[in-house]
Amino acid sequence: MNAFVQSYIKAENFITNFLMLSVVFFVFIAAVMRWAGSPIAWSVEIAQLLFVWLIFLGANRSLRENRHIGVDFFVKKLPSKIRNVLDILIYLLILAFLLFVSRFGILLSIENYVRQLSSLSISYAYISASVPIGCFIMSITTIGKIWEKISTLGSPKH
Repeated sequence: MNAFVQSYIKAENFITNFLMLSVVFFVFIAAVMRWAGSPIAWSVEIAQLLFVWLIFLGANRSLRENRHIGVDFFVKKLPSKIRNVLDILIYLLILAFLLFVSRFGILLSIENYVRQLSSLSISYAYISASVPIGCFIMSITTIGKIWEKISTLGSPKH
């Protein structure tokens, strides 16, 4: 299982880095072509598609690496056991929110199936599918975080 998780993390890191470079590339191409007097609309739409996926995969990466924004000035002053219980409660709230957003993301993806990107002949559902898929991936990460915190509660150090 650990080898699978490590492989997934490497793949996710590669994909997020690749998506970021691709977004920059397509926006740069769009800007240069617009400046040159020959704008290409499809590059902006591809950048939009890639950017939305980058947001959700990057959010999962940030969640996994504990790099999301947090105000923990007072929390750091609490005993570690109380801090872990508070973390579990926060992760449960995050999980509830992700499940809530997933539900509406699925409905949005279904609704957007017939909608087309204006200059490309692909469905807008490819963009909106990032919402439920990203929330699903973040839910798995959140469940892992909850499990990790629960297992530290029973350790003798606390």
